[in-house]
Amino acid sequence: MTRVIALIDYDIIKEILSSGEGKIQLVDSGGNIISDISLSDLVDALKGADNKDFSTLESDIESILDRMDITLSALRDALKGTGNKDFTTLEADIESILAKHDVALSTRASESTVSLILSQLDLTLSDLRDALRGAESKTLTDLDSSLASILGQLDITLSALRDALKPIRATPEQVLSGASIAGGDSEEFMISDADGYSAIVITVKATYNASATAGIRVRWLYSPDGTNFDSEDAAEAEGQYTDMTFAAGATKVETVLIPIFQPYVKVQVVNLDSSYAVVADVWKTLLR
Repeated sequence: MTRVIALIDYDIIKEILSSGEGKIQLVDSGGNIISDISLSDLVDALKGADNKDFSTLESDIESILDRMDITLSALRDALKGTGNKDFTTLEADIESILAKHDVALSTRASESTVSLILSQLDLTLSDLRDALRGAESKTLTDLDSSLASILGQLDITLSALRDALKPIRATPEQVLSGASIAGGDSEEFMISDADGYSAIVITVKATYNASATAGIRVRWLYSPDGTNFDSEDAAEAEGQYTDMTFAAGATKVETVLIPIFQPYVKVQVVNLDSSYAVVADVWKTLLR
């Protein structure tokens, strides 16, 4: 027997199921068959390959739950912890931590906030103050004054120090121009502006007589006060002189390096030829 059901009537389904026979057809509003299955096929489909009924399924579910080693209430208690905290408490704790984090990052935290943070770090504001002030109880104002004093004692800037350390050569200065030095005679000049320099460079241009037999000697004498100078023989004994290259009738140019050992240096240009004059031009250059 086949019945067509427009609306599901559970009493009719119950009657069909209890009779164990017949076929159920599901149709839409247009009369089209949606499903056509016999009761025996429906029963087999529900029971499956293992021929299980709903009682067996219920037993299986109970067995699975029994094998779980924690109950829902135990899981709840584990999540709450010994402090019996719920998610609301956890949220409040997280907000508190974030608020403290924001305060720690703030550059405008109030003293009370700093005090709270320091108390959590096991350090009071007074302890911090004493640690910063040190044994001599110095304040930041004292430190600022000390630094200003130290900087004030530095009479040179970094750029000036850089420039001072650079090798510096002063502008050459001509100290003798076309000077005629008679035979056996000398010309001299004193250098007293060499403070801060380490050497004097003397350049001599000498024009010799065609009959001359000797050239020029450059000799230097030191003095600590500008009055008391080395004696000429002592200077020569110490090697404080240089004999220039000589050629009769020729013009020779030669440079001499003189170390600065004293504040005052007297330079002598001596004509070693006793008979003929020599014409000399002399320049000095200070070298740092």
